[in-house]
Amino acid sequence: MREIGLFCGTFNPIHLGHLLIAECARDQFALDKVLFVTSPHPPHRQVGLLPGEDRHRLVEAAVASNPFFEASRLELERTGPSYTVETVKQIIADGTTKVNLIIGGDNVPFLKDWHNSEELLSICRLLVVPRLRYLSDAHNESVIQTIAESEPEQIDGADIRIVDFPGIAISASNIRKRIGLGKTVLYMVPPEVDKLIQSNRFYRVKEEQR
Repeated sequence: MREIGLFCGTFNPIHLGHLLIAECARDQFALDKVLFVTSPHPPHRQVGLLPGEDRHRLVEAAVASNPFFEASRLELERTGPSYTVETVKQIIADGTTKVNLIIGGDNVPFLKDWHNSEELLSICRLLVVPRLRYLSDAHNESVIQTIAESEPEQIDGADIRIVDFPGIAISASNIRKRIGLGKTVLYMVPPEVDKLIQSNRFYRVKEEQR
């Protein structure tokens, strides 16, 4: 059986933190591949969200050099609402693949509210990235991450494992803010992603809004 890591997200934009999470999970759990699935139009995130195709282009650029990573269009190509359980079922349909769903620890308490959550938890293993706490310095520039908890909330019937992720001070919201202020984000995102952001002027704000 192939062990696949499934990393779903808006990736708005994808950054080195996402890549490090995927690599830590791949290494720790001997995953054959990690699929980065770009979420199309999540209802809870609209402001500042690039179109799905643009975000997916950034994901493709970010993972192109790693043979263990793959950008997936599964949810972009699905018509109607896109649910994680449907993505998992599509991947395991061949009968030769096991799915390891990579999620942030802050999502665990809300899993019960996900679409068909009981079925989802019965068909995949959860690889949980520990919750992180963000602390800004006096100038609101540097962001420090510290692990707030080392053990995830337990859920009946779920196979939950912790990803040994060191935590880095990078977030998509901070990247968007820096770009809007005309600041560099190179090495917060891979160089290939930075080139696309710059050439397409993604996340730029109008001069009068700065």
